[in-house]
Amino acid sequence: MANRTPEKIDPCPIIDAVFEIRFISSIPPSAIFGIIYNSFKDEYKKVENLPISQLPEPVRNSDPSLRFKPLYRILNEDSVIQVGPNVFTVSALAPYQGWNFFSSKIYSSISKVIEIGCMDSVTRLGLRYINFFPENILNNIDLNISISGEGLNPKNNTLLRTEIGQDPYTSTLQITNQIEHNGKSGSIIDIDTFTTNNLVEFMGNFKHFIELAHSNEKELFFSLLKDAFLEKFNPKY
Repeated sequence: MANRTPEKIDPCPIIDAVFEIRFISSIPPSAIFGIIYNSFKDEYKKVENLPISQLPEPVRNSDPSLRFKPLYRILNEDSVIQVGPNVFTVSALAPYQGWNFFSSKIYSSISKVIEIGCMDSVTRLGLRYINFFPENILNNIDLNISISGEGLNPKNNTLLRTEIGQDPYTSTLQITNQIEHNGKSGSIIDIDTFTTNNLVEFMGNFKHFIELAHSNEKELFFSLLKDAFLEKFNPKY
């Protein structure tokens, strides 16, 4: 197991990075996007309606799997913002340009949303990274699972999902092998680090909450990689 957390690795395996907050608002749901977009329209010129926006509001609200889905997407050359009646996300477009760049996008965006005053309270914070490796990751991580004393066969199609406590956060870890990405076969390590607790101070101290989520996610990711495998990515400390 790697005993230090690198500042960066190269090549970077990140194919998707998303920050999400879910919130409660006293503003009518139909007005949320317009209010938020008005503060972002100079930087994000492209606007897209997502397919879920075509569903009636009562249908979306009655289905727990749809309740926190964004309805609209706005884009520029390096990032994407998605907005719903009670959800706001910031995504980094590939290639990932590092935490300093991504966090600056998150912080500037959250500052605007807080300044607008459309959030009464934040109910969930999440930071998710999806990493793709063009090889079978099961051979290269410190994860041991056996069935009747026999380890998993890395040649078999495998999907593993578990939750790991990182107080006050929880990380949902998913590992999948034998998938296709951009025409390449490989594996995914998907980590969603989130909390629904103690967010009453989020709007006054959001950088602290976000940095802690990032450090927890990063620590978990690098703890999975075997030392010899990590060295292939030229870690910089």
